[in-house]
Amino acid sequence: MVGGTLSVNFTAVKKHLDAAGISYTVNPKIVRGLDYYTRTVFEFVSGSIGAQSTVCGGGRYDGLVSQMGGPYTPSLGFAMGIERLLMVMEADGVEFPQPKACDLYIAAMGDNAKYTCTRLADTLRAEGFSVETDIVGRSMKAQMKYANKIGARFSTAIGDNELNENKCRLKNMETGETEELSLSEGLVAAFYDKFLDASLTELTDSMDELDGFLKSADTDKN
Repeated sequence: MVGGTLSVNFTAVKKHLDAAGISYTVNPKIVRGLDYYTRTVFEFVSGSIGAQSTVCGGGRYDGLVSQMGGPYTPSLGFAMGIERLLMVMEADGVEFPQPKACDLYIAAMGDNAKYTCTRLADTLRAEGFSVETDIVGRSMKAQMKYANKIGARFSTAIGDNELNENKCRLKNMETGETEELSLSEGLVAAFYDKFLDASLTELTDSMDELDGFLKSADTDKN
């Protein structure tokens, strides 16, 4: 049982949940395993995964920061079991998002080049591209095999020669076409152009396939 300020606070919490349209069940038998909780504790429970049904649990711990030597800080937190969350999503038929395909794989040849590759990857990621580069010391053959495995749309290889000449060759992994790009002058803009060109070509091919399918369907009807 709660009384006084705690009762007023608990009533306010329930009213906020009601106002937000969030259903809940009051369970006075909930026990959280840590003794720094204050006021309300909670659990998110699923009926889809059997007996081990608690997916998430937490509560208020207003005194924790002060216990650690800091100022009094009202706080709230929770812990979530990622495996149980995945089980709930699977049981409820939630569609898992597919990871974004790699737009560009930058193969590094030698110690000098790997730092340039990291910088270029970071620059292109900041522009919204999905870019990968080697950080585990694979051979060039292994790197290109990996680029194929992850379905990279483009690839390039940078070593001492490319650094000295300040140029690299960009390869379209589907068509095999290559083009020389400067490593410093407008690399992002140049790659963006090539990426858009390839995307437009793929879209055009898809539209042509759809048009052919529709025409074939019309012919079959007649």
